[in-house]
Amino acid sequence: MNGRNQVNNRYRVAGAVVAATLTATALSGCGQSQSSWIADKYSRDGVGAYRSPKPPRTVASEIGRKFKPIDRVDDMATRGPNGGIFMRYPKLVVGVLPNGTGSRITVDNPRSGYSRHYTHVAGRWSSPGSNGWTSRGAASFRGGGPGSGK
Repeated sequence: MNGRNQVNNRYRVAGAVVAATLTATALSGCGQSQSSWIADKYSRDGVGAYRSPKPPRTVASEIGRKFKPIDRVDDMATRGPNGGIFMRYPKLVVGVLPNGTGSRITVDNPRSGYSRHYTHVAGRWSSPGSNGWTSRGAASFRGGGPGSGK
């Protein structure tokens, strides 16, 4: 192998390493779950609860821009400080509630979130299935009933 081929190969290898590093860095945020992103961005306030000094609509917009929800319920206009913004994901319910001038953020699995925020979402969301909701918002369900699995 002559000197020119060795130099070209070194550049190819260096270019491949740089490309792989950039790709890995770009993709590292893609697999992050809603709950871990929220935990990284906001102050912890107990199990599955966080705080932000920002108002609820701002916080809900930040979360919704990062992770598009299946559905969103905002009853703050009608319920004021007793309302909130609720985002439904296949495996998660995120509630953003007024807390003074800031927000309290709750992160729950589908059943717990639906139960916790029932008075806000019951007229709009169906009860989650045993595995949460599908990406279209229907209750997911697997098995059960007489004659199944035969």
